[in-house]
Amino acid sequence: MPLAAQDLASLAEQMAQEGALAEDVEDYLQQRRFRRLDINAALRGELEESGLLSPFQIASLLDYRKEYGRVLSLPELSMIDGFTPALVQLLSPYVTLGGDSDAVARRLELRSRYKYKQGQDGLYQYNRVLYEGGHWQAGLLAESDAGEKPLTDYLGGYLRYERGRAALLLGDYTACFGQGLALWSSYSFTSATAPASVMRRPGRTSPYKSSDETRALRGVAFNWGNSRGPCLAAFASIRGVDAHLTPDGYASIQTTGYHRTLYEKACKNAMREYLFGANLGYGWENVRLGVTAVAYSFSEHNARKEYDYNRYQMYDGWRGNLSADIAAAAGHWRFFAEAALDSGCSPAAVAGAVWTPSYSFELSFAARYYDKAYIAPHAGAYSTISTVSNQEAALLSLLLRPVRGLSVTSFTEAVHYPWLRYRVNGPSSAVYEKLQAEYTAGSWSISLQDYFVFQSSDLSRKHSLKAVGKLEKGRWNASLRLGGVVLASGGGLSFGKAASLECSGSFSRGRLLPTAGLSFYDTDGYATRIYLYASDLPYTMNFLYYYGKGIAARGLVKFKIGKKCVLSALAAFSAGFECRLQTDFNF
Repeated sequence: MPLAAQDLASLAEQMAQEGALAEDVEDYLQQRRFRRLDINAALRGELEESGLLSPFQIASLLDYRKEYGRVLSLPELSMIDGFTPALVQLLSPYVTLGGDSDAVARRLELRSRYKYKQGQDGLYQYNRVLYEGGHWQAGLLAESDAGEKPLTDYLGGYLRYERGRAALLLGDYTACFGQGLALWSSYSFTSATAPASVMRRPGRTSPYKSSDETRALRGVAFNWGNSRGPCLAAFASIRGVDAHLTPDGYASIQTTGYHRTLYEKACKNAMREYLFGANLGYGWENVRLGVTAVAYSFSEHNARKEYDYNRYQMYDGWRGNLSADIAAAAGHWRFFAEAALDSGCSPAAVAGAVWTPSYSFELSFAARYYDKAYIAPHAGAYSTISTVSNQEAALLSLLLRPVRGLSVTSFTEAVHYPWLRYRVNGPSSAVYEKLQAEYTAGSWSISLQDYFVFQSSDLSRKHSLKAVGKLEKGRWNASLRLGGVVLASGGGLSFGKAASLECSGSFSRGRLLPTAGLSFYDTDGYATRIYLYASDLPYTMNFLYYYGKGIAARGLVKFKIGKKCVLSALAAFSAGFECRLQTDFNF
């Protein structure tokens, strides 16, 4: 969902349930904070690619600029149809009105983070340097998990030069095109449960700043053009891949990123992946076309065991994908589609539309078909399983704002899996339904949510219930989160419940920011786990999941030293003790 459409805590919980990592959210927010969106100069395509605004907000902003000219202040932005003071306040760190020196100033950011967890051997260590100034961007990251080689188990970085319409990037990067059927190497900061976000907003190649060792492309990327007119992206990557090798080739690929045991160390970068490709596009005011081609291969032969469920996803040697995509706007409608073939001519396709006639109403629908033999290991299109394959689905999403302060979201999706899946020995189907209502009035808000999943493979029915209440009073903020799960399956009924209370304050003119939280949870097992958001170190989000029975407590203190430095410390206790320290310097 666009950032301006919901609070970050709710979005974090939702992304956790969909498989995102905390660093996915952190990296997205870091990019938006580091390179803020110019509200007055951005074209339609740039506004869409930012992921900050809904289609209706984009249309309203463009209409306002056409009739009245530049937006001169944030209070003026809040008066545009589709914007409110609360949304503008949420947007303020990530947008600029143009003409201010802060939007073009040189920036240097240093961040160090250390974590100790009871029972682990050693410390988690994270150090990152980011620079942006003039035509240049650069970043360097050194990270190691507890039990790994100190400081430098993982080294990553990038150097980017941009001038005019052209940009050259060396090092680690991501590439995202179309709706993700051929190539999408980053988590999409969207959710199909939000009407305006059914449609992916592709970017070009971008610097990779996360410490997740498995997703970055590593090599060279070139971009030319912008959202209007012709544009070209070309890229090549050679990266190490953790794998278990046998005399016949690789028996498995390891994606944990851990290198602690002798086995894990032996798997580290045991083989290489070669990848190259290009995207060619052309954009008009309301239409954009694109073609993406990508080819890839491992340095070792495939020696994985073949089972019925993975029979159609086995490949060896060079493979590739070719796709064509279109995105168009007509009045209050947005249309999108992409069709793709792999090198074996197996197809995949997705298409849909978003209708936003007013700020009070949004509607979207989409359909997708992914052949069971479609192979695209670097695809990132919306999928309810771990691969973009073996599914036929349709979804409908609706957002209503019937009165001021109240929003109601409804989402329904039906999926059929024509072939076997892991631990599902036959064709199967699933239904996903989500209903959420949120009401905000002044300094308080309340949100209610029910997320229902039906799986035909085991006839299971699962309701995930959540209630959130928030209150702001002067320098104090408080939130109460309640979660519950009811799972009906062949083993009978199982339950889970959790409650979390968090309070935060602001003292010494905003320099001292303490937070304390307490959680209670009681679930019948992992299947009834509950996700709840918790405040964490700056520029991070922590979506905890609870299972079993217990109490968790946490305390967080942030202290600002002048305008350049923030010191943060967190202590938490659940099954064991954990503490984290972070320093941030911004120049």
